[in-house]
Amino acid sequence: MKPHPHLIAPGGPEDQSIESGRSQLTVKESQAGECASREAVVIVLTAMIKVSRLFCAAFAASALVAHADERFFTYVYESDVLPKGGLEFEQWLTYRKGFPGGDRDFSQHIWDFREEIEYGMTEKLTTALYLNLRQEQLVAREEGLEDSSDFSFKGISAEFKYQLLNPNKKPVGLALYFEPTYNGNEQELEYKLLLSKTLADRWVLAANVTYEQEWEHEEGETEEESVLEFTAGGAYRLTPNWSVGLEGRCHAVYEGIGLDEHLGTGFFIGPNVHYGTSKWWATLTVLPQVAGDPSDDGINRTEHQTFETRLIFGINF
Repeated sequence: MKPHPHLIAPGGPEDQSIESGRSQLTVKESQAGECASREAVVIVLTAMIKVSRLFCAAFAASALVAHADERFFTYVYESDVLPKGGLEFEQWLTYRKGFPGGDRDFSQHIWDFREEIEYGMTEKLTTALYLNLRQEQLVAREEGLEDSSDFSFKGISAEFKYQLLNPNKKPVGLALYFEPTYNGNEQELEYKLLLSKTLADRWVLAANVTYEQEWEHEEGETEEESVLEFTAGGAYRLTPNWSVGLEGRCHAVYEGIGLDEHLGTGFFIGPNVHYGTSKWWATLTVLPQVAGDPSDDGINRTEHQTFETRLIFGINF
């Protein structure tokens, strides 16, 4: 007589087969869960790495481009212009030391202040308005002579800078510059040709040719002078904010507005340092005279100061 199915004792062959199948299924489910977890972790890590790379690239690009209108030099102009509608304020401070007309009985100390508002009229034309102020001090170097000090308003200037070639799109940047100055009995016209180029987002190179015409009216007579100047500079961007560089200038003064008679030439060269952010920037240049003609102890003292330094601070709006 066969036992009834419901009366089979537990632990028989059929139960063992069922339990074995359940164990194998549990192991397979566990292994599948571990594989799925690993795949999820890999996907998350890959996504995080990609996002981090994109963020770093975007940050680096913004750091290099955000303050593209900053000035890397103070004596040399670059061919860049403000974007249309762009507005910037610049504060200039220039200190010059020498001897008035070459007279060594006095030391001459000149502080020139310029306040500038710059505006982008179009994508190629930038205009600006300057206020010019000066503090001049003469310090006697001989007994019996007196010191003197004078603070004066040196007139207003306008600036028109037109870009012919964009340095970011062409092999070299090219711009024309015109600056008239009016100060009552004194007038001045300044013309510049500007060249510049940025290489590998690190090197900034620039060169200018400048021609100036000056008129001074006094007691019914007019004194005329002209200036021919060549400037050049190179700067290297150490970080997205900091750069260091070198500037040089050859400044020649002539009697007459047509470069008629040579009065004196000074050669200057010196280092600069620049710091810039997306909102503001500052550049400092130290520029001693290293040679001159006619020469007095190797430099020109009649038409030029022996030492100059300039700081320009800019704010972008």
